[in-house]
Amino acid sequence: MAITYYMLQIPSWLFFVLIITFGSVVAGLATFLFRKYVRLKILRSHNEVTGFLFLAIASFYALLLSFVVFLVWDQLNETHSNVSKEGSSALALYRDIEFYPDSAESKELMTVYLDFVYNVINEEFPNMKLMKPSQKTEESFNLVFNKMEHLNPKDPLQIRLVGEMLGHLHELSTYRELRINSVETEIPPPMWLPMIFGAIITIACAMLLDIEHTRMHVALNAFLSTFICMLLFMIILLDHPYTGSLSVEPKSYMQIFTMEEWANDLTQKNK
Repeated sequence: MAITYYMLQIPSWLFFVLIITFGSVVAGLATFLFRKYVRLKILRSHNEVTGFLFLAIASFYALLLSFVVFLVWDQLNETHSNVSKEGSSALALYRDIEFYPDSAESKELMTVYLDFVYNVINEEFPNMKLMKPSQKTEESFNLVFNKMEHLNPKDPLQIRLVGEMLGHLHELSTYRELRINSVETEIPPPMWLPMIFGAIITIACAMLLDIEHTRMHVALNAFLSTFICMLLFMIILLDHPYTGSLSVEPKSYMQIFTMEEWANDLTQKNK
């Protein structure tokens, strides 16, 4: 489990303030101490070369961060897409079970299915935020499979409906597995090394530039560090799709319970 996961346990606004404050203070203090103890004449004589080197390093580092941001953003979009497809399959299966002609079998299957939906909302997704599996949800999902495989269709219509339900159930299973597997999808720790050292090298090159006014130099380097930290904050936030303020929620599963409440209210009104 990456250290970035633990960072996201802090409220997002507080984490944002902490990371940019830390980056700007460290860069500003380092620049101030560097200016205090390094002779500026040496820097002035090599300013053109230093400026060219800084531009090249900053460009390559910006390219690296852009690639990583695109990578984690694409990962988040793919996760949202899979969860959305899973939710659509779950809703379709709920409707199939609700309108299955055999009311006795439909009621038994619906009880098992709603238990699975409840576990997804209250057990599996909370566990995914902690990057842990949910054995209880897996067991309830297996019961849905077992119950559906033991349905006894009595006519061609019921046979066709059972086939459709099994199709939706298999789709649900596929997208659910993709969702579960995506919990461990995160930026590998070795990839953080070039991002962190790239930031240090970029700030160090900015410190080597010959800027006459000390306070201006300190402020510019602090602003540069702040911008780098903002990009790193975005990467950390997007890297864990089930944790933090951008976490994926089981909205379609919640909608199933809402639809069930509507159906129960309508049944009571018709009595």
